[in-house]
Amino acid sequence: MGDHTDTSGNEAHQLRTRLVGSLRSRGVIRSEAVETAMLAVPRHRFVPEAPLRIAYADDVYVTKRNRDGEPVSSASQPAIVAEMLEQLDVRPGHRVLEIGAGTGYNAALLDALVGPEGAVTTVDIDAETAGRARKALEEVGSGRVRVVQGDGELGFVDDAPYDRIIATVGTWDLPPAWWDQLAEGGRLVAPLSIRGCEHSVAFDYADGAMRSRSIVSCGFMPMRGLGSQEGQTVELSEGRIMTFHVEHEVEADGVRGVLDGRGTTVWTPVQLKVNDDATQLSLWLACAFAGYGRMSAPFGDHGLQRLLLRWANPAVVEGEDFAYLVCRRTGGGIEIGVRGHGPHGPALAARVAEEVRLWDRECRDGVSLQITAYRKGTGPEVEPRFIVPKRHTRLAIEVAFDGNGLE
Repeated sequence: MGDHTDTSGNEAHQLRTRLVGSLRSRGVIRSEAVETAMLAVPRHRFVPEAPLRIAYADDVYVTKRNRDGEPVSSASQPAIVAEMLEQLDVRPGHRVLEIGAGTGYNAALLDALVGPEGAVTTVDIDAETAGRARKALEEVGSGRVRVVQGDGELGFVDDAPYDRIIATVGTWDLPPAWWDQLAEGGRLVAPLSIRGCEHSVAFDYADGAMRSRSIVSCGFMPMRGLGSQEGQTVELSEGRIMTFHVEHEVEADGVRGVLDGRGTTVWTPVQLKVNDDATQLSLWLACAFAGYGRMSAPFGDHGLQRLLLRWANPAVVEGEDFAYLVCRRTGGGIEIGVRGHGPHGPALAARVAEEVRLWDRECRDGVSLQITAYRKGTGPEVEPRFIVPKRHTRLAIEVAFDGNGLE
C-alpha cells in the first residue's frame, strides 16, 4: 500500500483505530483482512476538505451535488463499506471490478485486500469524480488501481474476467456486461432495488444463475447513465406533506389525494418490538406486490393512525386503491395494521395484512429470503414464491431454510 503517514499524524490514527474498533465490536467487521485494510487506509486522505472527526465518523460524507443540490457522489458510511467488503470476500490475487469510484476510498481498501498479485479496476461515469479518485489513490500509494471514466452499466471488458464485482451505487438491475465479465464461480455484490426496497445482495455466479448468499439493508445514490431507473412521486393528501414513491411503470396517478377520503384499518396479530428492524418485512411486501412503494410523512403528519415508519413506510397501490402499514402500541410491543383507502381499499388492506401474517409465520426467527437472478429468457424450473421481472433479468425469490439469505 505504500506509506500512509501524513501531517495529521496521531489524531487521524487514533480516530481511525477507534472507528474500526467500534465496527469490529458491533460485528460489522468480522474478518482480519477487512479490519487490517480499514486500519491501513487513511479515509481522511480521500475527503481532505472534511475535519478529521467528520472523516472518521460512521456516516456518509457527500462530496458532490448537482445543480438542484441533490448529492451525486459521496464517501459511503464506513459501516456499509465494511459490511459489503465482508460480503464480497476478496482474497489476495483476485481481480476486482468496482462500479462507482466515489472518492477512491473503497478502491484503496480493495487494493489492500487483493495485494500485489491482484488487480483493481474502478469505473465512474463522472469525469470529475474519476479524476479526484485517481489523484487520491496515487497520493496514498494505491496508484496501480485502474480508474476508468465510463458508464458502469457496461463494466470494463479490457480487464475481464473478474473474480469479484462490487457496485457502490444503487442499481435497479444486473446488466448483461456484469454477467459477461464475472468469472464462473465469482461473486457480485450490489445494492439492488426491488420495487424501491434496496438491499446489498451478495450473489454467487454458477451454472448460468446468480444465487444470493447474504442480503443486507442499505441505501445508495442511484446509478446514472444507461442503468438509471426513474421513479415517480404522488401526493397522497392535498395540503399535507405526505408522498408515495413508486416505480415509473406503476399506474399511480389514481391515488392522488386518496388519503382525503375515508379509510379502513385491518389489524394483524403480528408484533414488533420497539427497536425491531422492519426491512425484512418491507422486502417481503416488495416481492409480493407489483405496486409496492414507499410512503413518507417527514413531519409526522400521518393522520389518525401512526405509520410504522416515517420514511419509506411500506405501501401498495392498485388502480385507485391504496394500502399502507400502520401500528399501535400494545403490552407486548407494537402491533402492525394495514389501512386501506379507495373503492376497494378494504380488500387491498386485507390482502396486504395476509402477506404480513405470512411473513410473520414463514420468515422470522432466523428464516430469511433467498434471491436467484436469471438472465432474461431463462428461469427456474419450478415456480418460486415470488417472481420480480427486470429489464435484463428475472428474480426468483424463495423462503430460505438453509441459512443463506437475509442477514
